[in-house]
Amino acid sequence: MTTIVSEMPIAMPQQPRPDNDAASTARSRIAAPRVEPRDSLTAKLLGAQKSSEAADAGGSTDLLIQGLVGRLPKANSVWSLDDRARWLKTAASVFDLVYQADDGEHREIGVVIAKPEVERPA
Repeated sequence: MTTIVSEMPIAMPQQPRPDNDAASTARSRIAAPRVEPRDSLTAKLLGAQKSSEAADAGGSTDLLIQGLVGRLPKANSVWSLDDRARWLKTAASVFDLVYQADDGEHREIGVVIAKPEVERPA
């Protein structure tokens, strides 16, 4: 015959504390902050994973491209030429990561800021 012995403590009913105990009152007012599931790291990672899976299935854009487009300034706002060039260079790098070129293509895309040629008076 086998006997199983549990080492779990038996829960004893707690005795009510007097209402005038200051420590008990202070402890009862302390509450842990509530964390919304949408704000958790796990929820963000799962959302990114679902987006990535949808992109693999052809249903969505790659996360790098979404982030790149998200960095665009609002229409009709000021956007310097240097910042535009930096964004375009980043876009070219992202496209190299996300898309494959044809087998025979071994070229690079570059972005150059050129000054307009000034016509000299005759």
